[in-house]
Order: sequence, then C-alpha cells, then structure tokens
Amino acid sequence: MWFKDWSRLNKKDEQDEEGNWIKGEWLAHCDCYEQLVKQREVDKKLDLSGIPPIFSDATVRSYDVNKFKSKENQGIAAMAKKAAGNYVTNYEAMKKQGKGLYLYSKVKGSGKTRLASSIANALVKTYGIDIAFIKSGDLITQIHNTMNKTSETTRSDIIKTFRNVELLVIDDLAIKEATVFDEGIFYDITDFRLEHRKPTIFTSNVTIDELERIYPGGRVNKRIKKMALEIYMPEEPVRDDEADSENAELEKLLFR
Repeated sequence: MWFKDWSRLNKKDEQDEEGNWIKGEWLAHCDCYEQLVKQREVDKKLDLSGIPPIFSDATVRSYDVNKFKSKENQGIAAMAKKAAGNYVTNYEAMKKQGKGLYLYSKVKGSGKTRLASSIANALVKTYGIDIAFIKSGDLITQIHNTMNKTSETTRSDIIKTFRNVELLVIDDLAIKEATVFDEGIFYDITDFRLEHRKPTIFTSNVTIDELERIYPGGRVNKRIKKMALEIYMPEEPVRDDEADSENAELEKLLFR
C-alpha cells in the first residue's frame, strides 16, 4: 500500500511500480507496509532457526502449567514460566552479561524443549535477533557428515555458525555419554560463546554439576555454569497426555 509523500520532491519525474509517471514526487511506504516487511523478516528468521515445527507457534504466555497433575509440579512449572518471561523482558541485560538459561529435569516430555522454543520465538519477535536451534545429537551428526569426501560443508563452517549466532539453543545436551570427540566440539562452541558473551539456552536431563559425568573432561560443565542460570522443570511428563487429548479429538472425526 502506497501514499504520496509531498514533502520529498524530486527534480525529475519518477515512475511508480505500475509504470505510471508521477511528476515531482516520491512514493513512501505506509506504516502497514513497514509492519508487513518487519513481519516477513521475523518469519524468515524463525523459518531458518531450526525450531521444531511443532513448536513454531509456541509462546511463553500459552505455556499451560495446569497440564501438570500435582500442585507441586504446577508450582515448579509456574516458576519456570515466570523465569522464561522475565528472561525475554530483560534480554538486553542478560545479553550484556552473556547469560542464558539451563532448563533441566530428569523426566522426558516435561516441557523443556517447548519452553525453550517459546523463549526463542519471543526473542525473535521482540528483538529481531538471529537464533539457531539444534539438538546436541544432530550437531554432532552434522560434524561427522563433514568428514565425507563429498561434503561441501567443513567442520569449521558448522562450528563457526554455532559460535557466532546471537542466540544458540542446544536441546537435549546430555542424552548420552559423550566421546572425547563430542566433548571437544561442545567445548569449542561453549568456550567461544562464553568469552564473547553470547547467550545460550540449554535443555538437559541432568543438572549442570552432573554434566561432568557426561563430559568427564570437566571443561564443558564449568563453562556452562558461567554461561547459564539453572531453571528446574517439573519431574512429570505431559507429552503423553497431550498426545492422548489430540488423538481423542481426531478420533471424533474418524468415528462420528
């Protein structure tokens, strides 16, 4: 949508997008057009971020603590939700210190990835930052794939990407005991991000201190302790309940 901006005059005639000549005037964008361009930029960043499609529309506000059955876990989830919202609100201060978050619980399906995705979505939409979201296992797989002679991507290319992106989200950091090679990769990335104060969000099924038995060299957990604030998540799975609820709704379509 366009309007004529009479305050900006040209010495020469101009053509609009349809090829019509306009004497002595420029065309300027209206506010709605600027907003559309901004939204397209945000959408593109989200598309390229690597956030799981199932969580592409997840927000901190819609994180439902009442899905947890026990009052204790509802309280834990409420505190995690509050911390997530405040992290987004105070991102500039967190960024200045290079601080991220470390979301952990031993139970699978407790909402760690969902909440991390919600935070990432909010940061892109609020601040327009560039982010990268990747599972730890996928990161290692990408590195291994560069060893293939037909690969056009090098190990340094991948590491450089995850070193330099403004916000990095590493999901499932400790799903298995790491090899020396794995530990070296994560040390390389976390050490650089620590030194350059680049915020990182982690999800894991162990505490930061317990990472030392996954990465026995002791270098990864010590850097993460300086990089991120620990956020305890409920020890209760909600993923299965969500699946049952979704399936029940779809079954109504199949068997009505």
